[in-house]
Amino acid sequence: MKRMNFYFSTKLTFDDYVHDHSFALRIIPPETAVQHILSCSLNIEPYVSTQQTTDAFGNNVTAGYIKGDHRFLDFEIKGTAEVDSAKHRTDYIPCYLYHSEYTAPDDGLKSFYAELKDKYIGSIPDRAAFFSDILSDIIDYKKGVTNTSTTAVQAFALKAGVCQDFSHILISLLRMDGIAARYIAGLAFCDGETHSWVEYWTGDHWEGIDPANNCPVNGDYLVISQGRDFRDCAIDRGVMFGKYTKQLQLVRSVLS
Repeated sequence: MKRMNFYFSTKLTFDDYVHDHSFALRIIPPETAVQHILSCSLNIEPYVSTQQTTDAFGNNVTAGYIKGDHRFLDFEIKGTAEVDSAKHRTDYIPCYLYHSEYTAPDDGLKSFYAELKDKYIGSIPDRAAFFSDILSDIIDYKKGVTNTSTTAVQAFALKAGVCQDFSHILISLLRMDGIAARYIAGLAFCDGETHSWVEYWTGDHWEGIDPANNCPVNGDYLVISQGRDFRDCAIDRGVMFGKYTKQLQLVRSVLS
């Protein structure tokens, strides 16, 4: 078991005033069989009362509404958790077998899978590791070439991307292989922002693999949210009114 301190902050700055701003944050780490949240505080500015709910994927959702004019939304969490990587989660739901918006393959990705599927015969963990190895050889980790709307198909065509893209491509391959897989958003010692990785279903529990770093997930990772793909795990989503045309987002995280 490993004890860790975590901190995560996001600053959203709009280029003009907005109002009637409804938002939903998936930022509070869940209590699971693997991670025990000893403490967690959430601060939001401008101050607003919030409601706590849980979505269909087991994520903690903080919902709020800011009526008056404002040009920013800042939020941060900080706390302490214990992670026991020897334990396993068993919260399986069938939807993780099926492709979603970000992971649906095109003919090119289907052909790539067809070339690979018979080259390595082994257990589910062995096949997940095999696919991750292949991706580490052909996909370059490169910032600035993709964004949060990039799909597995688009990133595969570019042969480049960041952790989100590696995760989407691996999930697509695993689901084509008949292996249930889900997208995980969280914090890791290897990153200074949020990180993403993949969990696959072995038949009786979830195992984590980090395709961007091509390694198994261990006690150095803290889950914030999970879902079929990035869309289900987005840290912040909102609807607002105003004249703004863009927003600037600054993200900082620490895991120690």
